[in-house]
Amino acid sequence: MKKWTHEDVIDSIRNSGKVKPNTLVTTSSRFEQDLGIDSLDLVGILLDIQDDFGFEWTDREISEINCVQDIIDILNKRSQTNAA
Repeated sequence: MKKWTHEDVIDSIRNSGKVKPNTLVTTSSRFEQDLGIDSLDLVGILLDIQDDFGFEWTDREISEINCVQDIIDILNKRSQTNAA
């Protein structure tokens, strides 16, 4: 899996075309409530992140994602698993 940073994840979301310009995206941003991203758009963003970082999401992981931090937590968990 490609090395990534929190900023990379936030930039991927910000650059997805699904977030209105000048919208603040932070680790605590909730996709639907704060960013106006519905579930279909979220899947598109997740596929872009998947391509950028070279891994595949599981259905369980996707179902657990509600905010930006959830993506970061999953990537952290995967990084730790791959390092072991």
